[in-house]
Amino acid sequence: MSDLSLDELSHRIRGRELTPAELVERCLARVREREDSIHAWAYLAANEALARAKSLTEELASGGPRSALHGIPFAVKDIYDTAGMPTEWGTPVHRGRVPSSDAKIVASLTSMGAIVLGKTHTTAYAYYDPAPTRNPHNLAHTPGGSSSGSAAAVADGMVPFALGSQTQGSVLRPASFCGICGLKPTFGGLPTDGVMPFSPTLDHPGLFTRTAGDMLLPWQALKGVSSSSEVPRSLGLPKWPIDGSLESAMEEGFGQCVERLRAGGYSTDPVSLPESFAKLPKTIQVVMRYEAARIHGDDLRKHGSEVGAKLAELLEDGLTIEESAYNQARGDLDEARADFAALTEKCSIWATPSALGPAPHGLETTGDPRCNAPFTALGVPSISLPFGKAANGLPLGLQLTAPAGGEDLLLAAAQRCEDVLG
Repeated sequence: MSDLSLDELSHRIRGRELTPAELVERCLARVREREDSIHAWAYLAANEALARAKSLTEELASGGPRSALHGIPFAVKDIYDTAGMPTEWGTPVHRGRVPSSDAKIVASLTSMGAIVLGKTHTTAYAYYDPAPTRNPHNLAHTPGGSSSGSAAAVADGMVPFALGSQTQGSVLRPASFCGICGLKPTFGGLPTDGVMPFSPTLDHPGLFTRTAGDMLLPWQALKGVSSSSEVPRSLGLPKWPIDGSLESAMEEGFGQCVERLRAGGYSTDPVSLPESFAKLPKTIQVVMRYEAARIHGDDLRKHGSEVGAKLAELLEDGLTIEESAYNQARGDLDEARADFAALTEKCSIWATPSALGPAPHGLETTGDPRCNAPFTALGVPSISLPFGKAANGLPLGLQLTAPAGGEDLLLAAAQRCEDVLG
C-alpha cells in the first residue's frame, strides 16, 4: 500500500480494482505488524472500520463513489471528537471520555466516504508531556509532538493520511522528523469545532500525507478547490529561526537543499525581517499560556500535575499573566501579521528549515517548535516536506510558507520542490 500514491489508491477504488474493505485490511495488517514497535494508536477502530468499509464497498458496487476519498482510511489525532470512540486528549484525566458526535472535520471526511481507522496518540493536552509513540526511522528517537501518532502512522505506512493539529509546531515538526508531508493551513481554513481547544488564537487543524502530491487529494476534497495553475519559481530566504541557530546537520543540509532548488530553476531572494518579528517568540508564549490557563485551569486545580508535569507548569505560569500583557501581545501579533502580508507581496513563498535538526534521541522530549511557531502565530499556511537525511539517517524537512489563503500556491510550490528534490 505504501508504494501507491493517495491518488492511485483512489483511482483503483473508483475503478473497482481495489475495494475499501481490501484497503482497510491492508492497513490493519500493517498495524498488526508494526504497532508493538511504533505505538501510534490510542484506539484502533478495527471492527468499526471494517464494517464501514464493507458498507462503502457495497455502496460503490450499486452506484458511484461519494468523492475521491471514498473508501480511503485515515487516522484521527486523539483531540478530535469521534462519536462512539474514546477521545481522551492523551491524559488520564479524561480517560473514558467518549463523545456523542464527530468533530466537524471528521464528519466532513466520513460524509465523503473516508473511513476512520482509529485514534492516534497525542502528547497530553497536545502540549509537551510525551506520548509513547516512536519514530519509525529509528525507534530510539522521538517522532515529534504533539501529533506524534498521526505522523508516525503515516510515515510507517499504516494509513494513507491523518489529521493532526498545531498550536506551535505540532504538524510541521513531526512531519519533518518522520520524513513525510505536513500541512498547516491558514488560520480558520479548517474548522476547529469538536477539537480540544488549547489556545484559540493559535490553534490550527492540519493534515499528514506521505508526499506533497498526496496532500492535494484531502485538501481539495475538504475545501472544494482545484489545484493552482500558477507555480511559483521564486523563494524568499529569511534568516531562520528568529531566536536561535540551527543544528549543524540542518544548517548544512538546508544549504544543500537551497542549492538543489536553484539548480532546478528556482531563484532565491534574501528577506530582511521587520522588527515586529523579533517579538514573536515571546508574544506566542504570552498568548498561548494566557489562553490555555483560562481553558484548562480547572483541570489543573482539580488534578494538579496529573494533567502532565510540563502542562501544569505552563498553566500555573499562564494564570499569573495579566490581561494587559495578553492584550499587548495580541496587538504585537496584529503588527507582525501586517508586516508579513506586505513582505510577501514581492515574494509569495518563503523557504525555511522545518526544524532545528533531525529528530532528537530519546522520548523525553518532542523537539523544539521555534522554526514553526512564528508562522503559526501569523496564521499563514505552511507545509513541510522531506528533502534529505542527516548523517545518522534521520529525515530533514523543508518548510514552505505562503500568505494567508494561499494554499493553492503553496501546494503548487511544494509539488514542484518535491519534483526538483526527488
